[in-house]
Amino acid sequence: MPDPVLVPPTPTINQSDSPEQIAHTTANVQAIFDKVAPKIRGTPTPEAPLPPTEPIKPPSKPVEPPSKAADSVQTPVEAPTTEPKPPTEPPDKVTEHKVPSFIEKALEVKPETPQTPAATVEEDFPEEPVFKTKEESKAAWKNLRDAYKRVKTEATTLKSQPVGIDEPTKQELEFLKTQNKELQTVLSRTEVESHREFQQKIIRPMNAAWGEASRIVKETGRDPQDLAKALALSGAAQYEALDELFTGMPESAKIRVNNAVAAMQNFDSQRKAWLSDAPRRAEELKKSDLQRQYAEVNQQKAEMKRLWDEAGRKLREEAKVEVMLKSDDPDASWWNEQADRIEKTSEDLFLNNTDMEKVAFAMRLAPMVDPYRKLWLTTRAELVKAQQIIKDKFGSEPNLSESGGNTRNGIPTTEEDLSKPFDQVFLREYHKQREQGAR
Repeated sequence: MPDPVLVPPTPTINQSDSPEQIAHTTANVQAIFDKVAPKIRGTPTPEAPLPPTEPIKPPSKPVEPPSKAADSVQTPVEAPTTEPKPPTEPPDKVTEHKVPSFIEKALEVKPETPQTPAATVEEDFPEEPVFKTKEESKAAWKNLRDAYKRVKTEATTLKSQPVGIDEPTKQELEFLKTQNKELQTVLSRTEVESHREFQQKIIRPMNAAWGEASRIVKETGRDPQDLAKALALSGAAQYEALDELFTGMPESAKIRVNNAVAAMQNFDSQRKAWLSDAPRRAEELKKSDLQRQYAEVNQQKAEMKRLWDEAGRKLREEAKVEVMLKSDDPDASWWNEQADRIEKTSEDLFLNNTDMEKVAFAMRLAPMVDPYRKLWLTTRAELVKAQQIIKDKFGSEPNLSESGGNTRNGIPTTEEDLSKPFDQVFLREYHKQREQGAR
């Protein structure tokens, strides 16, 4: 349970108290609070102003001034104060929280440094000089001549000195150039050794010749490592080592081993020749690669052109695609221009296009061509059928063979009918019309 907070009683201030007594009483109360309350950390809270007090009314009866004797004997009466007893246990210590360093830096107020006015630079030679006296003009011209002579001397000295860099820097650059050249040679050698043409023309045949010689030596009961050690020698020592290895070997085996060794040494000489000037050989190989790639690209393009022409021929001649066919009618020139435009667009898409978005749209539209063509053919057949029905229903006109007049085979018979009785002619025509209606 925390200790009770001891609050001093409210001080009593009488009307007769002098200002010194009131100040003494207030200081006494403050001392009591300082003894009981914990010490304030940091900046204390500013004291609140005392509430305004009513003005002291004068007493109804005049106060008699004290006599001089009384003044000399009387002592100022202090207001009774009751000091609280100190607590038996010390109050709890207030934990001090340290402010972070970045906040302290932010709250730190740096003293303002007085800014010194910039020194005015006085021009040696103003643009429009104004001279007050003749002596001042002579001094200015003298300064100008001296400055010109000084600049001229410095320029002459600089021209006489060799233009270049210091000796340590020069040596370092030379070293770097040499190192760069060596690294370039190593890189070129690696490119030559790993090139396909070098491997096919030199390395593989040389390895094959060495394999053949090793196999023959092994079949005759010798060690191929002895052959390799003998070939590693030079001059007379090499021949002596080979003669010692071939001792007791059949002549045919010796001949085949010598031929294989000679072929291997020939390819090894070519290898050394290729690598002796590796940078030049690497450039030649790159050039040959570019030429081969260019030829392959042209061949591939020619093959693609052949495929495109063949596809167009099949669509025109075999599939009979209508939009690709041309007409001989002079009035159908617009149709022929449309067919040419279709051919040109398809050729650009297949041979010259580099935009993959166009290729994507072309691949999307290509499968739709056949369904659209079938729809068009079906619509066209239905149109022809409808036109025929309309022609049969509304486009036919009666002719003489379908009339009920007195005609037979297109020859009129009016005179014969007039010579016959009316009932015969009537019955004949009546039965004739009935037969035509039945049909």
